[in-house]
Amino acid sequence: MDIDPNKGQYSIQLASKISGVGVHTIRAWEKRYQAVTPDRNSSGRREYSDVDIERLSLLSQLCTLGHSIGKIAGLPTPELKILLEKLGKQAEMVEVRENDLNLSKTPVNPQESLKNLLMALKSYKLDIISHEFNKLKLVLNPRQLSLEIITPLLKEVGNSVIEGTFSISQEHALSSILKFHMGHLLFRGANMKSTKPYRILLTTPEGDYHEFGILQAALLCNYYNLPYFYLGPNLPVDSLLDAYRSLEGNIAMIGSAVIPENKGHEFIQGYFDKVAKNLTKGQLIVGGGPHVDQRRVEKNSNAKFLGSMEQLDDFLKSL
Repeated sequence: MDIDPNKGQYSIQLASKISGVGVHTIRAWEKRYQAVTPDRNSSGRREYSDVDIERLSLLSQLCTLGHSIGKIAGLPTPELKILLEKLGKQAEMVEVRENDLNLSKTPVNPQESLKNLLMALKSYKLDIISHEFNKLKLVLNPRQLSLEIITPLLKEVGNSVIEGTFSISQEHALSSILKFHMGHLLFRGANMKSTKPYRILLTTPEGDYHEFGILQAALLCNYYNLPYFYLGPNLPVDSLLDAYRSLEGNIAMIGSAVIPENKGHEFIQGYFDKVAKNLTKGQLIVGGGPHVDQRRVEKNSNAKFLGSMEQLDDFLKSL
């Protein structure tokens, strides 16, 4: 890819979105390894060129393939490309589209965005929903996207399905699009490095396949630069405890949206009790609705119940 080194004056937020490297990781790579050396504007803010963004993308791809950032950060860009080729990979094209730059500078009104998304879903205009989320990912950070868009959108659509104004198929179509875009954001932040002393495991109880809560928790962990392991939904309690020990976790975060089919309240409370009692060094965080007995959960001295995304956000912010 031929790049004009004088082209591009991008903020760190936009450089992150284009390259796929988290903002915290970019700062760490600059400070520790001088992987890139962006210019500064008159206000002292970093300004990244197309060359900087290309290097960040190449470094990210190589780290994903197993290279240590400390060993490759000082290599010239052509050598990074050669390393990728030796691994049978081609450097991904990093294209800064004019449309993306324009979108990144466009203010977003969350209420207007929610209205547009609901109107598009009502008419089954799924391409418009996906386009809107592409725009929102450029403009909003993971925290804003989770709290200001995804949480109220899921609540509104869920209520509309109960009322009969939206169908189950519309809800499922929206779910598929949301999972794709949330997964894309999480994948792009997979190389995030953190010095915070936490290892958070995210899952739902066996029989509970509702994963939006833990997906949003992962987005918030990403935003606060907290190390996490996304284990997915529907995890038997013994498998969670085994993963917790193997990964040396210190926080088990369990999202509980429903009581699993053919199970009762006692099953779900017993799941939480067993996890809490086996975390000899660590904390259990339970997120859920009215079916979760908060008092029983918190009878375990190392357990805490969070009843909303806002409460989860406050908790993660405090770590």
